[in-house]
Amino acid sequence: MSENEFVYVSGDFVPRKEARISALDAGVLLGAGLFETLRTYAGKPFRLGAHLARLRASGEFFRIFVRETGAEITAAVARLLEANGVPDARIRLTATRGPLALREPQGDPEPFGHAHGPEPVEGQGRRVADAVDDDEAPPATLIITAGPMTPYPAELYEKGATVVVSDIRTSADDPTVYHKTTGYLRNLLALRDAHRARATEALIFNTKGRLAEGSLSNAFIVSGGRLLTPPVEEGLLAGITRAAVLELAAEVGIPAEQKPLTAREVLDADEMFLTNSIMELLPVGRVERKEIGDGLPGPVTKQLASAYRALVIRETGQ
Repeated sequence: MSENEFVYVSGDFVPRKEARISALDAGVLLGAGLFETLRTYAGKPFRLGAHLARLRASGEFFRIFVRETGAEITAAVARLLEANGVPDARIRLTATRGPLALREPQGDPEPFGHAHGPEPVEGQGRRVADAVDDDEAPPATLIITAGPMTPYPAELYEKGATVVVSDIRTSADDPTVYHKTTGYLRNLLALRDAHRARATEALIFNTKGRLAEGSLSNAFIVSGGRLLTPPVEEGLLAGITRAAVLELAAEVGIPAEQKPLTAREVLDADEMFLTNSIMELLPVGRVERKEIGDGLPGPVTKQLASAYRALVIRETGQ
């Protein structure tokens, strides 16, 4: 992304190098934020409405209230695409809980770290008035960026990607796993380990030993002609592309089911692919050293990938 490109920050369009948010923003200090990533095709966002619906639903849960309307966000995206000259773009919407207030602590000050130490300097010894106080939640800080779309290498779609199994486990009891939060370190650690192993993605299993998702993606397998993917209750983000694939499977007559998947079921699959808004449908040829099927994209994967491309054309008019 060039420093000359424009970004949107809570109502203002500014060059990236001039973009500013508060030093007390909850997203910076506490990781209290949400984000969405999507693609545009020839200047048209794909399923922006679905991304906004998910953003607002998560915002209700975490009390992160985006004040901009859907029409205003759509207009902001269009303006950024034009200003930055990127009709085929990667769009990111980031919403944080906004600047935190500071107030003097009530009662015992020890929880704030100064009961037995030197007198605090001005501004210390206070507590944030609170990233979790529902009645004090300010309007969210909303940041929108639109940069050039860098696709995954074509070779991965032709030959299939290699993925690894992460040592990290997710818990279905963790409420954050069902939302796209800016607290993304767990995912980045899993992805880092995958890249160190010269793999494209890392599969994350849950504490019960069943497949949840990829570090950046949702996962599907094909077994006996049936399309299978873990249900959300296994501890995963309900992806926008995942939902589109399930719609397409019904449309083209491929039996599909959301069911828990063991490691053995994954390794014995006939086909496997990953989904997210950037990669679309990415075939998986190998899980570590184990080939999936014959190691190449299978017929169901190809059929759904073709149907997805047709869906993009149908919905964006391109």
